[in-house]
Amino acid sequence: MSASSHKVDSLALYLIIFGALMLLLVATVAAGQVDMGPWNTVVAMVIAVIKAVLVILFFMHVRHGSKLTWVFVAAGFVWLGLMVGLTMSDYGTRNPVLPNSGAHITSENYINSEKAGSIR
Repeated sequence: MSASSHKVDSLALYLIIFGALMLLLVATVAAGQVDMGPWNTVVAMVIAVIKAVLVILFFMHVRHGSKLTWVFVAAGFVWLGLMVGLTMSDYGTRNPVLPNSGAHITSENYINSEKAGSIR
């Protein structure tokens, strides 16, 4: 590949992408402060994927890469999806942890046992 065929992006484009990444960072922090129940993980993953795609396309220059580069990037995302999917299927099929109804520990019991010199 000769030096003249290498595409160079403008500084303005990099600053726009940087601004978008900073806005997505703020969105990540804001989403972490809001209780959305089981959707917190989904929203965080969507924001993370968008940030990863921006970094890969613009800062790693995959946008101007060859078809082989695109194949490897796509394979990486397929592998990531497979690992996340298998992890979530494992997590989703586990037995729920039930609290032990016989264990009622309160701070008052702990303080009284400390005064007595032993923990029961």
